[in-house]
Amino acid sequence: MKKKKVGIYLFPHMTMMDAYAPLQFFAMVEEFETFTFAKTSEPLMSDAGALLVPNYGFEDCPDIDVLVVPGGGNTLAQMQDTEVVDFIRAAGEKAEYVTSVCTGALILAEAGLLHGHRAATHWAYREVLKCYSGIELVDERVCIDRNRITGGGITAGLDFALTVIAEVINEPTAHVMQLLFEYRPAPPFNSGGPETAPEFAVQAVRGKVAELAADLWAHANSKKVA
Repeated sequence: MKKKKVGIYLFPHMTMMDAYAPLQFFAMVEEFETFTFAKTSEPLMSDAGALLVPNYGFEDCPDIDVLVVPGGGNTLAQMQDTEVVDFIRAAGEKAEYVTSVCTGALILAEAGLLHGHRAATHWAYREVLKCYSGIELVDERVCIDRNRITGGGITAGLDFALTVIAEVINEPTAHVMQLLFEYRPAPPFNSGGPETAPEFAVQAVRGKVAELAADLWAHANSKKVA
């Protein structure tokens, strides 16, 4: 069977785990040819202070069967970069699957690739995604709507990766990958979502998001007005 080309978009100050957690899974799937791409192939800095080196730039990026767009604390620079939005839109229109992790959904929304679909994102950014018309916002760890697969925040990328493998290849392969990586989460606290986390944690996260992305909220509100 011809390998599916999985292209993962990288950009400055992105959340590294959004991209590299799925990448680790995808790299072990024989049916996938997984690579990263960015605006250029020059190294870029993640929000964790780690340098990321894309395999390709826009100019030499191969065709993509499965487009993966990760997120970050503030994706506004990507959403306002017409070259980025145009490339993501064109790649998504040709891809078999259009997917995202965390606030990568906002970049897809800006490119018009989630219009008419259900979609998920990080819980603290749901109101931002809601500003885009034609998108049905859902509170799900991973949302599948036809050939759109969107994940919640950051660590949801692990569940997202297994879901993509199951959808694109098959469920047995996803089972094998989960076992290979011994993925059996048992967090020490039940604070993975705002519904179960203590109020002080919820407010702390909301404050951090407001600090990181005030301009993103303003941009989203302008979309809502429009």
